[in-house]
Amino acid sequence: MILSNTEATAKQVNSVYKIMPVLAVGQIGSHTQELEAKTAQLVKGLEYVGQITAKVNDTTFLVKVSGPQVQDLIIKMELGQQAQLGETLSLKYLDASPTPTFLLKETQPTILGTQVKLSHTGHLLDQYLQHAEAQGAPRRFEATAVVTHFPYQPQLVAQDLKQAVASTGLFYESHLQELMHGQYSLNQIKQEPQNQTRFSHEPLLYQQLAILENQRLSWHGEVWPGQKMTWDVYQQRLPEYTQQSRESVTEQSSSPIASELTIDFPNLGKVTAKLSLINGRMRINIESNTPSTFQLLHKEKLKLSEAIHHNGQQLDVLTVSFDATS
Repeated sequence: MILSNTEATAKQVNSVYKIMPVLAVGQIGSHTQELEAKTAQLVKGLEYVGQITAKVNDTTFLVKVSGPQVQDLIIKMELGQQAQLGETLSLKYLDASPTPTFLLKETQPTILGTQVKLSHTGHLLDQYLQHAEAQGAPRRFEATAVVTHFPYQPQLVAQDLKQAVASTGLFYESHLQELMHGQYSLNQIKQEPQNQTRFSHEPLLYQQLAILENQRLSWHGEVWPGQKMTWDVYQQRLPEYTQQSRESVTEQSSSPIASELTIDFPNLGKVTAKLSLINGRMRINIESNTPSTFQLLHKEKLKLSEAIHHNGQQLDVLTVSFDATS
C-alpha cells in the first residue's frame, strides 16, 4: 500500500503545507488479489479514518481503515518511526492503480518561521500544470458527447446541459462532499472521469485551477447533433462604489453571477445570450450579428419577457442588441 503526499485536486493548492510526506510499502499479505479485493470498497477522493492497531517493525504498522461503507479494513502501511500505537490518521484515497494510494494529512500545519514550506505536492502540482500547458491543454472544457437530442424541448435541454456539466469531473470534490451528506449518489460518483480507466489528471486539474483562478467556467461542445455551443459562467465584478452608495449595499447583497451562451445558428447566424443574476433578479441581453435576426428578436422580446414573469422569475431588464463585428 502506498501512502502519498500527492493531492491532485485544485482545493489543496493553498493547503499543501498540511501534507505529511510518507514512504511506499508493499502489498497486504503479499497477495495482490487480496489487496485489490480489500480496497475495492474504497471510493477515490473520499476521506477515511485510520487507526494504528499493531506494530510490524520500527516503521511499518497495521492500520484499521474505516469510513463510508467500509468496515474493518486492515492495511499494512509504512508510517515512519514517529507513528504511535493507537494514533488516529486522516487518510484520503487517491487511486487504485497501479498500487492503492492514500494521501496522509497532518492535523496541524507545518510552518517554518513566518513562511510556509512548499511540500513535494506543490512541486508535483506545478509539474502537472507545466505538462498540461506543454501539451496544449485548453483552459475551457471540451465536451466529447452530444448534450441532448431534444433541441425543441427547452426543459429537457436545460436538464441535459446540467447533467453534462455535472459529469465533467470539474466538480468531483464538491460531489464527494455532497455524497458524505447524502445529497449525491455513489453511482453518480463512479460515472465521473476520475473513476474511469486510463484517466489523465493533468488536463482536468489544469481546468479546475483555471476555474479557481479566474472564477469562470468555460464549456464548449455539441449541444445537440450538429450544433456547437460555447457556455461561460462567471462571477462579475461589481463597479467601484462611492462611499455613500457602498453604505447602502446590504449585507445580503451578493456578487452577480453571469451565464453567457453563444451559438452560431445555420439560419439565424451568431447569437449570444447573457443573463446576469444578483439577489434573485435577472438582467438579460441577447446579441445578434445579423440584421434580420436582430429585428426578429426585437419583435419577439416582449413574449420572452412575459414568459419569464409567468414562470415566477424576477426580470429587471431585457435588451436586444446588434453587433456586426461579433
